[in-house]
Amino acid sequence: MSADLVLQLIANGVSVGLGYALAAVGLALLFGILEQVNFAHGELYMLAAFVVWWLVQMVGLPYPAAAALAIAAMACAGVLFARVALVPTLDRSADAAILATLAVSVILQNAVRLVFGATPHSMSTPLEGMTLLVGGVLLFGQRLLVAGAAVVAFLGLTLFLRLTSIGQAMRAMAQNKRACVMVGIDVRRITGWTAAISAALTGFAAATIAPLFDLYPSMGGDVVFKSFAVVIIGGMGNIAGAAVAGVALGIAEALVGGYLGSAFKDGIAFAAMILVLLVRPHGLFGRAVRV
Repeated sequence: MSADLVLQLIANGVSVGLGYALAAVGLALLFGILEQVNFAHGELYMLAAFVVWWLVQMVGLPYPAAAALAIAAMACAGVLFARVALVPTLDRSADAAILATLAVSVILQNAVRLVFGATPHSMSTPLEGMTLLVGGVLLFGQRLLVAGAAVVAFLGLTLFLRLTSIGQAMRAMAQNKRACVMVGIDVRRITGWTAAISAALTGFAAATIAPLFDLYPSMGGDVVFKSFAVVIIGGMGNIAGAAVAGVALGIAEALVGGYLGSAFKDGIAFAAMILVLLVRPHGLFGRAVRV
């Protein structure tokens, strides 16, 4: 295998891995702050993808405007999601949160199937046919957008958590919810903010990644599996760990696919999850530095 081909595989892996990280950051944020596992994460991604598709294909909006509106709509959906599934289960067992988010996932998937049908849809973007050759490595326009979106999302989220009062309250909740109540932090309000930001990040991921694939009501299953793999490998709730794990998983899949064939590629996430759970149950980077 030539050096150019290896570089091409690594470049493909980095772009795909940043997409994995971008899709998983909302899931990591929600667990890092609230310690609640969101099994509706994939369906929120799917819903955002269909909102973008509807605005572009049916309403006729330009892709950037449709993406921005979809992200704003998902932030509002996140607030509603918090009121329905997260806030009522804050003081209950983990089973209650799991059942609540599973119920939301089933409702969303069937609602989208009822409205848009089960037939796969596709969406085109201005960057779809753009390619860039750099040092013998071919880069694709939409993949570059995904990579750039991932960097912007992680930097923006880090700055928000560290520099704003809401972000600092979210970090305090991640450390000790009871202490937050004692010092006057409104836990329910911060839960709503957390869900809104998580859903907006999921919408950001869907707006940039979804045009690369077909859209269908059950597409969230694939997304949530890779997202859980990234979060588990990096450390449950560890946002920086999710970014590193996403890129590492993308590169590993690209190299294995290039050397052994695409049939072996999808097993990498399974193998990595099992290995990490056996060796480091809290993930490669643990949970101590969650946010």
